[in-house]
Amino acid sequence: MNYIWRFYMDQDRRWRWQRLSADRSLVSESRATYKEYESCLANAVSEGYVFHPSQEKVGRASSH
Repeated sequence: MNYIWRFYMDQDRRWRWQRLSADRSLVSESRATYKEYESCLANAVSEGYVFHPSQEKVGRASSH
């Protein structure tokens, strides 16, 4: 199943993550808060998050 992962800062300026279903309902969220984004990301990875970079758009070849 594909999930939507949301990373955000809470009211105390601490990082948290949420895993959402395709219809945007909450599946799970971080139990802890993190001062650093990298620590939050590492916790999300341990819970199944995998980074998928955007695909490059292939443009038409132009002839000069």
